[in-house]
Amino acid sequence: MHLILVRHGNTFGPQDKVVWVGARTDLDLVEKGREQAAAVAAGLATSGLRPSRIYAGPLKRTRQTADIIAADRGLEADKIVISDDLREIDYGSWEARSNDEIRAEVGDQVIDDWQKRSIWPEGCGWQPDEAGVIAGWKRLLVRIRKENEGDSIVLVVSSNGIFRLVAKSLGLSAAEAKMNTGAVAHLIGDGFGFSIKAWNVAPAELFV
Repeated sequence: MHLILVRHGNTFGPQDKVVWVGARTDLDLVEKGREQAAAVAAGLATSGLRPSRIYAGPLKRTRQTADIIAADRGLEADKIVISDDLREIDYGSWEARSNDEIRAEVGDQVIDDWQKRSIWPEGCGWQPDEAGVIAGWKRLLVRIRKENEGDSIVLVVSSNGIFRLVAKSLGLSAAEAKMNTGAVAHLIGDGFGFSIKAWNVAPAELFV
């Protein structure tokens, strides 16, 4: 099975204040974000990867990303599955605040530990906890295997926070775990689990 992970596109324009957005902040894609979703569809077409189903988180930015890809690749609407297991992390006291505002409150180390080393910040109200995110990912994998053939190509659309922990669970180093907006990862599944073929690459770099 080919599992293509897609981080949703941009939700901030050039003049917007960039803040942390998680489960409680339901933003639309901006024009750049829609272009990034279209670029994923183009990358899939070039590489010959046509998904049989797309699983996406319930927020608008992930659903819109999935819709754009599906429309371009000729995938019917009923092949888009909205899963709460892909809902973004609730960033607690960090939600809707800028990096500078968070640094002023908690200091550099706490935010750098997450952004550079994937270390979960304690006492900041993030929900669910790290174990809960991974439990949701494992539930989703069970569902994907049940609902798709073994040689299927399946897309999963979610957020950097979710995918950062997925990368960690698959043994990728913390320095490599980030997923940029509009970037993709390529996992290969067998009877035992999934391995990483590519991580945080431009859609044009996908290949079978």
